[in-house]
Amino acid sequence: MNKRKHEFAAELRKEMQTTILSKVSISDICKNLKCSRQSFYYYFDAIEDCFAYFLKDSFKSEISDEYLLSDIFNYFDRNADFIKVCNADQVSRSLFWDGLYVYAKKVLDNTLAHNIPEYLSLYAEQREAIVSFYVSGILEEARMYVSTNHVPTKEKRISYCRAMLGTSEDMRNCIMRFTH
Repeated sequence: MNKRKHEFAAELRKEMQTTILSKVSISDICKNLKCSRQSFYYYFDAIEDCFAYFLKDSFKSEISDEYLLSDIFNYFDRNADFIKVCNADQVSRSLFWDGLYVYAKKVLDNTLAHNIPEYLSLYAEQREAIVSFYVSGILEEARMYVSTNHVPTKEKRISYCRAMLGTSEDMRNCIMRFTH
């Protein structure tokens, strides 16, 4: 990880505690970091690129392969104020949810590839369809969770995870249907 890129992303996150993304100033970020705007543009083409970098890094550090669903809900709990700011601005809302969708698909694809050997025998389009289906459902539930400010209990999260993904045997059966 590039230390300077991380500093820019962290400063952007700090700025977003008080303002929406479209109002964040690259000049203010650079002023706070005591560097030139050229330094910022060396790493990023625009503020949105810096935000996307921050999100990817944030998702990677807080949402693990092993606990994708529960970690997504935990991420929302730990970052509730930040997510509210993201949802207040069309650009940041789009970048946030699109970034989470891409990241969750990658995590689920890796998980299925490592745990269900038959998954690797599917065509890329079939794997994409399976992963997109499950991740879309997961994120729709997460959107409802955010929009209603309803914090489900740990037990409800576990039951939701089981209902959404089923057991590993259910997932294997779903994949096997695609292979025949």
